[in-house]
Amino acid sequence: MSHREGGAGTALAVAVIAAIVLVFVLAAGAALVLDARRRVVAAADAAALAGADVALGDATGSPCGRAAELAAAAGVRLDRCDQRGVLVRVRASTAVLGIGVVADALAGPPPAR
Repeated sequence: MSHREGGAGTALAVAVIAAIVLVFVLAAGAALVLDARRRVVAAADAAALAGADVALGDATGSPCGRAAELAAAAGVRLDRCDQRGVLVRVRASTAVLGIGVVADALAGPPPAR
């Protein structure tokens, strides 16, 4: 073995391990963002449905107030709530790892046939 080759295997092993760690860190970050997306979509849907229940008279309070309560209980922010008759449209959001995650939802009775 040549004296100049000493340590080349160690440097290669460190580089391979660093690449593997980087892949796992990126995968974990992506999993966190995808989980946050799932949570925000579910919270937006629940908030819109709760608001529509109030708009339809099936629950008490104000539609957007009820939607805000559900969003807060789910740990997301209610950015927008619009009521038009018995339709309630909401936008909910959160941030994970500095990435904003947003979801819109609309709830109300089905369209008349």
